[in-house]
Amino acid sequence: MRRYLLVAAAVLLGAAGPLPGQARVLAKAAARLNHQFSTISGLRELPDGRVLVADGIDDVVLRVDLASQKMDTIGRAGRGPGEYKSPDALFPLPGGATLLVDLGNARMAVIDGGGRFKETFPIAQGQPGGRPGAVPLIFPRGTDGRGLIYFQPVGGDPRADSGAVVRWDRASARFDTVAHVKLPAMVVKSSGSANNQRQSQRQKPYPVQDSWTVAQDGRVALLRAPVYRVDWVGPAGTRVVGKPIPTSPVPVRDAEKKEYLAEAAANGLSVSVQNVNGQVSMAFSRGRQGRDDDSDEPGLGGQEWPATKPQASGLSVAAPDGQLWVERSVPAGGARTYDLIGKSGEVAGRVTLPVGRRLVAVGSRGVYVRHIDSDGINYLERYDLP
Repeated sequence: MRRYLLVAAAVLLGAAGPLPGQARVLAKAAARLNHQFSTISGLRELPDGRVLVADGIDDVVLRVDLASQKMDTIGRAGRGPGEYKSPDALFPLPGGATLLVDLGNARMAVIDGGGRFKETFPIAQGQPGGRPGAVPLIFPRGTDGRGLIYFQPVGGDPRADSGAVVRWDRASARFDTVAHVKLPAMVVKSSGSANNQRQSQRQKPYPVQDSWTVAQDGRVALLRAPVYRVDWVGPAGTRVVGKPIPTSPVPVRDAEKKEYLAEAAANGLSVSVQNVNGQVSMAFSRGRQGRDDDSDEPGLGGQEWPATKPQASGLSVAAPDGQLWVERSVPAGGARTYDLIGKSGEVAGRVTLPVGRRLVAVGSRGVYVRHIDSDGINYLERYDLP
């Protein structure tokens, strides 16, 4: 058996506010759902104002009305039609439909505007020009208004220092490379015999890497590193290079180390590939779910820690108006602060959430935030757009 383990702290981001040097505080939630989630692995605002929420630990996708506190379940846990295991990210598709990443079943599902499952297709897809036997793994990072799916191929050479941002048109089975991004440095370990090999890959803590997302108009935002700036790539390939955005260094102390390890444990992506007599099977999970007991992930003292955090914390989210919300790096336990980036790559505003909150998504009706209490319970809140 050959097993690839990719551990990455998944961070969900956001922003908005007045002058670039100031931050507006969103002090009070406009709505808070009383339901207790074990995790909020995906959220998508529907055209009618309700939201779909995926809980990958409790194996449920809920359709929620925050104003009335009413909710119902979409599909059910399982491996058959209309079912899912470890539901993950949710992305909008044309006509009010939704794309669900179904990690436990190694597939993606299309849910129509009425909440009905219409079709599924595997995460592993063949790609023109790939080496014989290569099967790229597609974990979407976003979709655009035409329903095109954007992803960064997973499972390539761990020594590579750059990777492709790929746009996939399912209707024409066409793959286009939109941009290239800087990849994080990886630590690779192998064990076992030729017929029973295990390979693990993990990022170095607080890696220096580019991240990206896509807006509904098809523009791809590239969050560059180590110098914090945002570049835009248009649907036709036009490019706008942003100016560097000033930040203050955040030292990596024990608190930051513990925070990183906790986020990696909760959100790291595990990819398991097994080959038995030529029959290849794949399994995917988020966080500690599905991990072997002999996992060799190092703890606090077994990592190669940098002196400071990256200037921005990681991924970014495009709002419906096309602006980019980027989370700035802050000390562990501090209030999350977000830059609102315009089409020119400049900061148009800044916003700070209450302590213990982190952005999940931005919709036309507000800013959706996850609050994790002292017991590790997740609650969903919505704040008004500034």
